[in-house]
Amino acid sequence: MKIFMPFLSSLLFASAGLAQSLPPLNFDAPAGFSGGGSDEAAVFTSPERDLAIHVYPFRRLGPGEFQARFHETLLREFVAAGEREGKLAAPAKIESFPVEGADASLIGKFAEGGRERSRVAIFAAGAVAIIDVAATSAAAAERHAGAMKEMLESLSVGQPKARAAPPPVLSTPEVAAAAAAPAAAAAVAPQAAAPAPLPAFLPGLYVGSVRRLVPSFVGGKESGGMWVTGPQYFLFYGGYVYRNFDAPRVPGGDPSRFDWERVRREDAANAGTYELVGGELTLRLGTETISAKLAGPGRFEIFGNYYKRTAAK
Repeated sequence: MKIFMPFLSSLLFASAGLAQSLPPLNFDAPAGFSGGGSDEAAVFTSPERDLAIHVYPFRRLGPGEFQARFHETLLREFVAAGEREGKLAAPAKIESFPVEGADASLIGKFAEGGRERSRVAIFAAGAVAIIDVAATSAAAAERHAGAMKEMLESLSVGQPKARAAPPPVLSTPEVAAAAAAPAAAAAVAPQAAAPAPLPAFLPGLYVGSVRRLVPSFVGGKESGGMWVTGPQYFLFYGGYVYRNFDAPRVPGGDPSRFDWERVRREDAANAGTYELVGGELTLRLGTETISAKLAGPGRFEIFGNYYKRTAAK
């Protein structure tokens, strides 16, 4: 017993270490899709709801060789039960698919139940991550091929792909138009008055692109996860602000009709107030206080991420 207990403790410690060593999966959320992460998977749906993407974080592969198992089962056992395919009428078309930082990766394409399916399996550090795509038809798959291509090309394991730094915001179309108008007017009528300056900040809906961690859990403990780059929204109106990774539904595009009371009640961590002092916005969301710097009409910056005003729907 004196020998067994230290051995068991060592085994449990080693198992915990393995659980914590799963690598993160990095990717850009598909442009225009809605959705986000959960404990089991990140799910993204096209605007027409004719294509869905399930992204499953790294989990231990277990017994068997990666490529042989994928050719045999398409690793459907790593997909949620309700999304698993049945017996296929024709074998899947399988080919290698390069993913930066992975030991190996494969993509399989097949048809099932009238749907066009594709599945990417990524192998690294003895674990596998899955991207499962289901389109309602071949036409739907073709319609969203561009967004899918960009997402798949953004994949990496461990470290995210290097990205070019965004150019500094020196001007915006609104500023350029305001600057060009007086010059054009001067050429025709030198005495014409300059137009009134545009306001520095306009309430409404703003969107930017951020990178965030969607954690995964093994045995109730956090283990690995996914780094997702995608949109983040801020809605401003009358001193109130709301933050979300999905575009908020704004009836008639009018922020005054947004259900501010509901989000303050149900999502207090992301609902709060804002105030403008000089060239800086101060946002108070739950227990957070965030400073945003104005970067021209219809733009502001938070921690190096730029947000621009967009139409609310």
